[in-house]
Amino acid sequence: MKINLTSSNPALDSIFNNPNQLITLDANILIPPYRRVAKISFNFNKYKDIWLDPLFNTFSNLAIHEAVYDELVSPYLKDYIKRKINEKPSQLKLHKDSSLNENEKILRNAIEEKIYPYTKYEPLIDNKDDRGEVKSLAYIAVKGLIYFASHDSNTIQLIEKAEEWSTSLDDVQAVKMYELIFYLYKTNISYKKDLRKLYKYLYYEN
Repeated sequence: MKINLTSSNPALDSIFNNPNQLITLDANILIPPYRRVAKISFNFNKYKDIWLDPLFNTFSNLAIHEAVYDELVSPYLKDYIKRKINEKPSQLKLHKDSSLNENEKILRNAIEEKIYPYTKYEPLIDNKDDRGEVKSLAYIAVKGLIYFASHDSNTIQLIEKAEEWSTSLDDVQAVKMYELIFYLYKTNISYKKDLRKLYKYLYYEN
């Protein structure tokens, strides 16, 4: 994945100015990363301490789609996310397709038809591959929500190449995981040393 360090992302600039805006998260933002060959590793507790807790303590308006919630197989992570959803007030909104009215459902289906050919998701069999990304992006496009945070390069391309690929995601803005790491680093929300390790683990080959 190429990382653009030559210019700032307008979405990130806007979030710096107002971190209380709604940001919808992809599953790969929440799931601890794993690389079979690596000098260090991130188990759930470590990832929670240096990434998840600072993320939720920093941003008060986070959300996930119900399809992303279904992707969380780790009982530790699923319990953690469930508690975030159920807290009073809730620390994590849950986007549900059942909340869409009939017109929105028609539009959602039309957007999915444009998105899924660029992914591994097959609506006819409703497989899990890329399901969370497709469902999330179609939902937020219908609802007019702006920000989608992801660590998946193909998902980000669905947004950034919206006009070229005709994905109907022209009004959605991608926020990369490294940009959120940068935000936490610059605002001293988490331990800078650990954030550097997480960044290198995610974006360096060795």
